[in-house]
Amino acid sequence: MMKYPYAVGDLLEQRNTYFYSRYEGRAFLAAWCRQRAGVAALPGGGAPDEAAARSRPTDRLLDDLRVEISARLADAGGRQTLDRLVQRFEVSKRLHGEYSADWRPVDPADYHTLERYLCFGEVLELAWTTWAALPYLNALLKCLDTLTALAGRLDVGQRVRLESLIGREEMHVAALAKRVGLKEIRHDD
Repeated sequence: MMKYPYAVGDLLEQRNTYFYSRYEGRAFLAAWCRQRAGVAALPGGGAPDEAAARSRPTDRLLDDLRVEISARLADAGGRQTLDRLVQRFEVSKRLHGEYSADWRPVDPADYHTLERYLCFGEVLELAWTTWAALPYLNALLKCLDTLTALAGRLDVGQRVRLESLIGREEMHVAALAKRVGLKEIRHDD
């Protein structure tokens, strides 16, 4: 049985590159489903880091984007800001607490706050639901790879939010697969 290789280890320190990923077909998608389903069974109970997350500029930016996208108030500038944040994440697979005007990390060591990744995942899910632009779903998948690999560090409330995101991620991937003519993806394929 194939294993899903992209959600293993400390992905904040040993980042996935996703370069030249082989096409593995239905077996790969089934392995992805099994990996995501296994998150609920992992032991957890990390200490909450929400207070630290809310104090950084990137976290406030994510909160603002979530409100704007939810209320359908995101203008071209808001979407451009999100696209820039997605680009930064795609390059580094990290979210820093603050970026300079040219989108470089102000403190290159400030990328460990898992609450930030959880908020980013929630914003990406809203963006995909709102605009159906593939870069948002792609970044969501990678963000959830990181979060599911580190799920044991999340507190109970964060785990509930992660499991909700996983459910929506699966729903979006299944809808996209159906739209392009693939059969239903199941864990036991």
